[in-house]
Amino acid sequence: MAPGLNDYPPDKNGREKMKRAVAAIMVLTAFVSGAHAQDSKAGEIAVFTKNNVDPFFEEARSGATLAAKSLGYSTVQYAPTRPNNFQEQIAQVEDAITRKPLGMIFVPVDRKGMKPSVDKVSGAGIPIINFIDRGEGNFTSYVVYDDHQIGFEVTTLLAEKLGGKGNVVIIEGVKGSTTSDGRVAGAKEALKKYPGITLLASQAANYQRLQALAVMENLMQQFPQIDGIIAASDNMALGAIEAMESAGRGGAQAVSMDGTIDGVQAVSAGRLLASSEFSGFQMGCSAVEIIDRLAKKEAVPESLVLKATIITKENAGNFGKPLEQRTCKQLAELGLGN
Repeated sequence: MAPGLNDYPPDKNGREKMKRAVAAIMVLTAFVSGAHAQDSKAGEIAVFTKNNVDPFFEEARSGATLAAKSLGYSTVQYAPTRPNNFQEQIAQVEDAITRKPLGMIFVPVDRKGMKPSVDKVSGAGIPIINFIDRGEGNFTSYVVYDDHQIGFEVTTLLAEKLGGKGNVVIIEGVKGSTTSDGRVAGAKEALKKYPGITLLASQAANYQRLQALAVMENLMQQFPQIDGIIAASDNMALGAIEAMESAGRGGAQAVSMDGTIDGVQAVSAGRLLASSEFSGFQMGCSAVEIIDRLAKKEAVPESLVLKATIITKENAGNFGKPLEQRTCKQLAELGLGN
């Protein structure tokens, strides 16, 4: 996962820079369009992610692309060249509208800030499916996980591993984002069941590995005894673990969320106690299939909440497969009709 607008203020370099950025985007997307147009049989689907640097979003794009290809569609990919850049995503939405795609699948860089753009897409008669991180606006449908439940379950597992006592810290994602706020709330609710566990601190690292490493270094200076780490993403958990290991403070247990390839490998290796499935790949698959159903005038769910599985050392072999080996689960397999 990756941060949103709240921690990345808008570009202040002026209108000329904005014009150049828009021009660059249009050149890039025109190239992408040409490349995909040869594969298109029935229409184009615009896929929006927050950036091109977080491996999680590569998984999401892969799932969307695979599903689209299997259904006879092409895709055009949009991601800000400056990770999570608000103004750039606005410009990309404008470009996508002019292409008149069959539909869009969309994760906003900011939950509230992208609402006018979402409403503009909807107003243009283009179906827009919100996936990964809930945004605001007139979305046609949603494909998400229950972030509160994910945070609750992994924290409960950690608390049981600690025997119901000890000192823990929470590494948050981006404050204000649906995923981070929900996961942290779930974690704190789970901790209420264990009065012997003290929550020392809950600090944001914006879903960034290096920021999590720095946050953990500061926490270690403040607190001589840390027994558990609850990270809102695998990326941040790995950064926090690296900080602990570098300081020679092993022994702490860590749990996280997302179930990325790196996260699952850490679980298998015993560096991470557990993670939780939060499959960008499957969300990409399902969002594209919903657009296909809309194109066929079939019913679609207003909101699809995928069920997460806790990933431990015992079942880690079932997760974290290379992208080229994955397949999409169809909506029918998820109990949503034929």
